[in-house]
Amino acid sequence: MQKKKKFNPASLALTLPACMILSCLVLSAMTTYLGYSKFKAIFEDEYYNITTQIAQTAASYVNGDSIARYTENPVADEEWEETNRLLDTLTNTSELAYIYVTVNDAAYTWRMYIFDTVNKKVINGSVIPLGKVSSLTNKTQDYIDNMRTVMEDGKSYTSYTYNKETGGHVTTSVPIFDSTGKVVALLGVVKPMSEVKQIQTEYLGSSLVGFILFSIIFISVFVVILQRSVIDPIVTITDETAHFAEHKAHLTGALKNFKQKSELGVLARSVEQMSVDMNTYIDELTRSTAEKERLSAELDVATQIQANMLPRIFPPYKDHPEIELYASMDPAKEVGGDFYDFFMIDDDHFAVVVGDVSGKGVPAALFMVIAKTIIKNEALQGYSPAKVFELVNTQLCEGNDAGLFVTCWLGVLTLSTGQLVFANAGHASPVWWHEGKESYLVTKPNLMLAGMDGIPYTDHSVTMNRGDRLFLYTDGVTEATDSDGNLYGEDRLLNALRETDRTSPKDVLSSVMADIHGFVGSAPQFDDITMLEFSLRNNLA
Repeated sequence: MQKKKKFNPASLALTLPACMILSCLVLSAMTTYLGYSKFKAIFEDEYYNITTQIAQTAASYVNGDSIARYTENPVADEEWEETNRLLDTLTNTSELAYIYVTVNDAAYTWRMYIFDTVNKKVINGSVIPLGKVSSLTNKTQDYIDNMRTVMEDGKSYTSYTYNKETGGHVTTSVPIFDSTGKVVALLGVVKPMSEVKQIQTEYLGSSLVGFILFSIIFISVFVVILQRSVIDPIVTITDETAHFAEHKAHLTGALKNFKQKSELGVLARSVEQMSVDMNTYIDELTRSTAEKERLSAELDVATQIQANMLPRIFPPYKDHPEIELYASMDPAKEVGGDFYDFFMIDDDHFAVVVGDVSGKGVPAALFMVIAKTIIKNEALQGYSPAKVFELVNTQLCEGNDAGLFVTCWLGVLTLSTGQLVFANAGHASPVWWHEGKESYLVTKPNLMLAGMDGIPYTDHSVTMNRGDRLFLYTDGVTEATDSDGNLYGEDRLLNALRETDRTSPKDVLSSVMADIHGFVGSAPQFDDITMLEFSLRNNLA
């Protein structure tokens, strides 16, 4: 036992003065401080990468060509509402505090807010409205210089603000470009750094003590002993800690040969264990972040595709004032499988289509894009609705391993005669306002599209008079469910349409949607809700 103590480095506590023990503790504390510094750098790099990616994603939502319009006339339109919704969703799903878009004067004395979103978790957070002007005269020169970097050089910048109570936050700003490549606005994202508070709390004491006691080492009369028994091992641990921070928590393996059983040995084994624990954490965080980014990217792409594919300009045709039309699609998820479309085949033939893809979410939305595109391409060839469905059905059946299908209603209206030729592929019957009364335009439906190859489809025909209206919808309307499981149903829909004042298709759709919401109450929406109404106007003045 005596021999073991003689050759055991832990026996230094018995042979060296108390200052030797204190020096070891100081060096241990300093090693921990160096680790803290490296950890902090890792977190800052991680936050820089995350906020830069989020800022670039947010910038892609903003139409730079519209900034000047909002600056001159700060009134929210449909495009502004859609962009603001996307930014608000990104703010909450990415756990940001804020996203804002501003423009400023040439002298950087004021700025105007175009968009401002606030995370729902921010206490006492308030949204700055469109057009709000705030002064920049109270900002520091560094703040103004950073704005110049974005607005004049077209470069992004990132700043870190630390707070003892909350840990602080990171702000990344990127430029918004118009179609000519000119910087027209600044977009900033603010993300809290809650981990920093924990790191500061854990390491502040040891770091402070380390600075105070570090000088004792250099005045110690035991320099040689300290160099061999303490400093060299600590340098090894410090190098490993630096390597740990610079190489994504990986060590060189030098600590495996560290056989000391003193406090330094315990520290070495703790660093090894910390490396294992940190690598496990980083792997889990990387997988989780990659999955979130993948899902977010899929939803962003699908949402953009769906928004761009569905026509949203009403009234649709200035050169055809006899066509009065309005449509809406409210997905149950971020993206949906419902779709609608309308287009002129030639100057006398107008096509309208409403469809519903089986399933929900991204797969249904992508299948929707394919179906909608093929339907329009075939209809523009001048085929009848039944022929269009036969051609589309053949193409959709090819390679449909997922087993998706589409219910669809397609009609082609001859404007000069009012003749409406239509086909129904397993879709809900539309409601026809004709000769002063409303009823379902019931025909025997054919099989849905992509259900089975080689299926024939049937054309039907009616004549629409001036003032007649046709209301098209998907089953998300009639199958809307309240908290007791009751369906909205076809009778309630017909009654809701009869009670509308018929001032315009937009008013009709708003009235029906309000009736659906009143029926459903607090029950969640399970299916996409799509509605379209068009009519031949009586009075074209």
